[in-house]
Amino acid sequence: METTKKRVLLLLAQGFEELEAVTVIDILRRAGVEVVAAGLEPGPVTSARGVVLVPDAALDEVLDRDFDLVVLPGGLEGTDRLAADPRVAELLRRRIHENRPVGAICAAPTVLERHGLAGGRRLTCHPVSRSGIRTGRLVDERVVQDGTVITSQGPGTAMEFAMKLVEYLCGREKVEEVNRGVLARL
Repeated sequence: METTKKRVLLLLAQGFEELEAVTVIDILRRAGVEVVAAGLEPGPVTSARGVVLVPDAALDEVLDRDFDLVVLPGGLEGTDRLAADPRVAELLRRRIHENRPVGAICAAPTVLERHGLAGGRRLTCHPVSRSGIRTGRLVDERVVQDGTVITSQGPGTAMEFAMKLVEYLCGREKVEEVNRGVLARL
């Protein structure tokens, strides 16, 4: 029996890592998850390598909506912009304190650290960003889940990360169903 459709908010900031963002959006949508890609500001958002995405909404338009998961893609510039945005900080604080799911990949786990939300959690991130994790417990694994926080290392782990998010939201059977179409190595 089908349950209510899961909803995910994926945040896009100038300089985001395109492979991570698009892979997560694609895999979640293949799983039947409603994904809202929201830019920090209205209008198109340019990735780290010049790929331009048109978000579904601006962050201010969706802050009052309920989402089953919030995802932060990496990219050094994008991550810095996410970390500097007070709306993102408040959204993450609220979710972590309510024990609601957050996913972060590449440099994005440092956003949790910068807002005092990584303390004691098992996390992974891109090797270049490891110095930005001081209170979290760094684990050298491709994808790490610690309770409701799921982290991953970078562009090369984006498919595994996306599949872990599907598993968290929809179960292992849905991962297997999606994988029949994409043929990922799991």
